[in-house]
Amino acid sequence: MTGIIYKFPYNVSRRAYSRMGRCSKNGTPEERAAKAATTQPDPASLANVVQLSRKPAVPVTLQTAEEQAEFRAVLTQLDPASLDLVHKVLLGMVNKRHPQ
Repeated sequence: MTGIIYKFPYNVSRRAYSRMGRCSKNGTPEERAAKAATTQPDPASLANVVQLSRKPAVPVTLQTAEEQAEFRAVLTQLDPASLDLVHKVLLGMVNKRHPQ
């Protein structure tokens, strides 16, 4: 069987594909709108949601004059080596609260 093989013209196939409707991998706009409507939560259920993602802020309380006097009295009783240790501990606490 011998037959004649005709080459299909490129411009014809190109024209045929250009006239086809485009198909998005994410669906048509109507399908996307329907999907978005089903995934949105019910507004009534949002009233019961409590956001816990943030840590509550620690309130800053200043020492009273009596507490400052008591602290100074304890510091005056310490020897220099212990005073240096207290200084390092207090600096560590300050750096943890206010990291650079």
